[in-house]
Amino acid sequence: MKKTTNQIMVSNNSIFSCRTIVLTLPCLLAIAACGDIAALKPPVFDMTRLNQDGSVNDGKDYAGQPWACVLDNQSNLIWEVKKSEPGLHNMNNTYSWYDPNQDSNGGWAGKANGGVCNGSDCDTKSYAEAINAAKFCGLADWHLPSRYEMGTILDKNVFFPGPTLPKDFFPESLAGKYWTDTTFKTRRASAWAWRFDYGVDYVTEKSEPLNVRLIHINPKSPK
Repeated sequence: MKKTTNQIMVSNNSIFSCRTIVLTLPCLLAIAACGDIAALKPPVFDMTRLNQDGSVNDGKDYAGQPWACVLDNQSNLIWEVKKSEPGLHNMNNTYSWYDPNQDSNGGWAGKANGGVCNGSDCDTKSYAEAINAAKFCGLADWHLPSRYEMGTILDKNVFFPGPTLPKDFFPESLAGKYWTDTTFKTRRASAWAWRFDYGVDYVTEKSEPLNVRLIHINPKSPK
């Protein structure tokens, strides 16, 4: 069972994380003359770039040889990389949250075909089905990340307007608002999403049209 942390209510439809408040603490301490403050350590991202067929891309020339996915060698998650070209992977495509399976939808199916997109019906279920049918990066088990998993690709040293992503691996220019699979427990018609302009997670209605970035869980190699 997934745990939900404390949130700060911003509006009736959205709840933001407290990252922005935490980041103000060093400034407040400095003003109060509380002593030296250790510099924030930059996050370390260890990722392997992958081509459409699943082979390794050397990452030297994204314009000439763009990669389609990245493998996070720390979490063992493979992430979809969005594109600027029109089509199924376009970074501007939006989707409503939809999952008719009562065992995984948190008690509320969401809304079918509620976004604006190309290449599939515009909801999270249809998008995942289209990606899996195409065996994207040689894989056929793509799905929405959890709220926690989505947070693992946040670059905390990048601030608004973002994108708050490790640009060496996710070169797309749109910050985006991305769905997770995690239903908000106290309002089942809502789910957690991440904003990669501010680098925060928040809650919004499942009917909202947001972006989607899928993951595949890569089996760990035996030692």
